[in-house]
Amino acid sequence: MAVNDWWSERPDERYWMIAPSRGIVGDALSAPMVRGDSRFEWSHELVASTQPGDTLFVWDRSLTVPGIGAWGRVLGPLTETVQSRHGADLPHWRMPVSDTLPLARPIDILTLRRIGAEVVAIRDALERSTDGPIYFPFIGSAQTLAPAPAYLAKVPRDLFALLASRFGFEFAL
Repeated sequence: MAVNDWWSERPDERYWMIAPSRGIVGDALSAPMVRGDSRFEWSHELVASTQPGDTLFVWDRSLTVPGIGAWGRVLGPLTETVQSRHGADLPHWRMPVSDTLPLARPIDILTLRRIGAEVVAIRDALERSTDGPIYFPFIGSAQTLAPAPAYLAKVPRDLFALLASRFGFEFAL
């Protein structure tokens, strides 16, 4: 199964959200190319869809109230590496990223739920206009909004624009 790259013909769709287990990204996005059970894992496959210059938001579970706590840039180039885990060599995607920079004011989940209706409206509109999965970074209703259970998710330009207008950050590409 291949990733539904609905953004590939839209050069302004250059945003992603990573949710590392400890809030630390490191020097690269890294994900198995094939899971041990050969099951398709879209959030890992998305690593290969990132491009140098893309913006990466970091969901940080270690904050007092979890939320988007940092950002960085995808640097590239994408490479294939082998990592040894539990005695097995597994092929991995590896996409170098910049150091992440903390946001002056993290956008925590409670704040996101206050604008949850707008976030959900963006998700729903994109789902209606797109064939196949959109890999949105949040699940649930406006009141129960939560990060998608995914390593990497696609942040649509319209969601970036909403967050930028509400929280005052801008990133030059």
